[in-house]
Amino acid sequence: MKLSLSNGLFSKLGIKENFAAVKELGFKNIEFNMKSVKKEHDTDVYREQKAFEASGLNCLTLHSAVMHVKDPIEVHQAVYYGKISLECARALKAPLMVVHSNASKKLSKPVRRECLEAVFGEIVPFATKFGIKLALENLSYTSTGFGKNVEQIEEVLDVIDPKREMGFTLDFCHALETKEAKLLLKKYHSVLCNIHMANKSHRPFLEETPELKWLITELKEYGYTGPITLELHHATTRDEIVQTKRFFDNLLT
Repeated sequence: MKLSLSNGLFSKLGIKENFAAVKELGFKNIEFNMKSVKKEHDTDVYREQKAFEASGLNCLTLHSAVMHVKDPIEVHQAVYYGKISLECARALKAPLMVVHSNASKKLSKPVRRECLEAVFGEIVPFATKFGIKLALENLSYTSTGFGKNVEQIEEVLDVIDPKREMGFTLDFCHALETKEAKLLLKKYHSVLCNIHMANKSHRPFLEETPELKWLITELKEYGYTGPITLELHHATTRDEIVQTKRFFDNLLT
């Protein structure tokens, strides 16, 4: 398993300072979060590419910009977010992009299906063209998006990935809060590509808990070798990040 840090923690910094902060904390791998791209720069992926190449970091995954569509009229914007995220993933040589359903949980099932078909009908071929794998993430119970449990995720996949070729990102924080961790891992362990790692409320793990011990044991039994991505609350201190990294370095050996 490869330890990685989501650079969304440092999204308020300039891109060079963002990467520098990740390196100063001792990380070699990142998940690039599109929150780190300033809105006025979102069409200039070469800025990110140049800063990334100078940083010497490895981009294992990229977290797509997300819009949970509340009305079909917003589909074009969600498609744009997905495509510009894929452009950035290609520039950073990220083989995997984390996606949400991009559908609001308030939509009726027929409208939700319409929006899912429209958004992923454009995003999936674009990802295939670039050779980038998509990995759907389970959402939190407070999220405005649809896809917090197995039932909802299966509904989404029936529309966007009927052949079940897409990967899965297990957000452990979300799964702890929805109490879906065991069901999600049992269902999707064979297509698991990434773990978003944090305790409830995206707080850091500084010591082993029964839930964390269970997860790591299960991952080892399943032979999981992908990223363990620390996705932490923005209020997490640098000292806490260093402690968390040290803890996981020891846990994963």
